Amino acid sequence: MIKEIRLKNFKIFEDESFSIKPLTLITGVNGMGKSTLIQSLLLLKQNYELGYLFQPKKKLRLKHDFINLESAGDICYTFATERNIGIFIKDDKGNVYQWTLDANDAGSEEISYSYTGNDINNLSVFDSRFIFLEAERWGPKALYNKSESRAYNTSLGIQGELTPAYLNNALATNEEIGIHGMRHPLLKEEQTQLTENVNAWMAQIMQIPTLKASTTEIDKDKIKLEYGLSGTKGKKYSALQVGFGFTYCLPVIVALLRAKTGDLIIVENPEAHLHPSAQVELGKLMALAASKGVQIMIESHSDHILNSLRLARKEKVIPKEDLNIIFVQRYFGAGDDPDVTYTDEIQITDEGKLNARPKYFFDSWDDVLTRLID
Repeated sequence: MIKEIRLKNFKIFEDESFSIKPLTLITGVNGMGKSTLIQSLLLLKQNYELGYLFQPKKKLRLKHDFINLESAGDICYTFATERNIGIFIKDDKGNVYQWTLDANDAGSEEISYSYTGNDINNLSVFDSRFIFLEAERWGPKALYNKSESRAYNTSLGIQGELTPAYLNNALATNEEIGIHGMRHPLLKEEQTQLTENVNAWMAQIMQIPTLKASTTEIDKDKIKLEYGLSGTKGKKYSALQVGFGFTYCLPVIVALLRAKTGDLIIVENPEAHLHPSAQVELGKLMALAASKGVQIMIESHSDHILNSLRLARKEKVIPKEDLNIIFVQRYFGAGDDPDVTYTDEIQITDEGKLNARPKYFFDSWDDVLTRLID
């Protein structure tokens, strides 16, 4: 597992280290730099898939299927005196991985770099089982493709677009959940099939009894996704008929249930299009997966996701040492003074309380409530 990430002169960070736990929640006001931490990993993953991390010419491509960082000038800290960018990673086995990027050619879409450290194949971000689900996931469609025209992708699709095809194949091959401890508690001990567990957790999260997602192979290229709902006399509804929440949530659930110990999952805005109660249930499922050995990084603005993690701590689903909250903030300099981006790391106690609550850290509800009762 990744234990620490340090970014030097990378985008908005002059020099900042981040403690990465089995479950890491990254949050902060818009535009503060939350996405930057994830982007550093995606930049490396993108170039690993392209083969650029192995080529003698030692270049990184800044624009491709995972991420578009535009140019060297755009990813270098504005106030850097030396145009060198550092991405440093440590894992839980003590291995160190260090990339130093030369950003002197500001307009270039490829950037020279040097590397020192251990064998990069040891890093979970480079594993073929790595899952990244971006914020702009695919919504309901009449039909889904079995493949997409990307140079590379993940098993579920970067936008979750391959999830229906993955489920269809999982049913055909009788795929089981990645970790036995992720079996839904209402299922029997021997019920470890991935698809039946996806449906059981989906029903709990969406709070619709007997909710079932099913897929139908239309032809060699197309898959249809449908949902069976309670009280509909067995009728199945196209994904187009049941709203965005179902289809946005499905890839996250599948990612968590297919994961094996040591896998890395990164999800942007897991709460998108979900009712608050569904957000809480999904957050608790993520905490359960992290407690079973899956590493999960979440970027979220949702106080319901935060509170689900607080509940998970109080209910002893996940220990304190397996959970970290990174709150990204910025000091805006006056005149010629530089802006400074920094982070607070916030812990959740055994009682589910926060050990710190900086300004703008999920305080809008309290502020509004105070104004309403004045």
